[in-house]
Amino acid sequence: MPKITVERLVAGELAVNCYIVENTETRECFLVDPGAEAQRIIRQVGDRKACAVLLTHGHYDHIGALDEVCGHFGIPAYIHAGDAAKLNDAMANVSAVFGQPLVQQTVPQIIEQEGELTLAGMKLQILHTPGHSNGCICCILPDHQGILTGDTLFAHGYGRTDFADGDFGRLVQSLRRLYRLTPKMIAYPGHDVPGETGHDPVGE
Repeated sequence: MPKITVERLVAGELAVNCYIVENTETRECFLVDPGAEAQRIIRQVGDRKACAVLLTHGHYDHIGALDEVCGHFGIPAYIHAGDAAKLNDAMANVSAVFGQPLVQQTVPQIIEQEGELTLAGMKLQILHTPGHSNGCICCILPDHQGILTGDTLFAHGYGRTDFADGDFGRLVQSLRRLYRLTPKMIAYPGHDVPGETGHDPVGE
């Protein structure tokens, strides 16, 4: 299995975690949730070869720099089918709700279902974890070197469910699924600090 580094950049007024996930054997990387500050993200990638963007879901604070980042590197973006329409719909991505209407023009590659996705030479396991939004995903890195949890699971809680397609019951199911994963691993959330998956934030 390739050795992986996960580099965290906190970006934008909502402090979204953008990650650069690097295959250190090849210096290829993919980016997760470029929510804001595109030029800072681009500078941080440096001379590494960016291959793709992976979106954990389609809310505006996670997609704000998508067009600029994908355009600069000439790379595709991946998002689950349940959230794909949010990219160019300011009401659906809730930016209009907060008075900051935002849409992106990047045409994404659609993740239709769970399974394996290879990016930057790394075989990733994609889990569909709805609740915060319909198309939320989590991504297990090779050899359980970590899991990208987006806004499904935080170190000190979980994502809100009061947007149009939020569903607390589904979120509870998703959280308990993550809690039961073995082995336990470092979780890299969409906000807050990384932590372990070994606690159940909603109780058994």
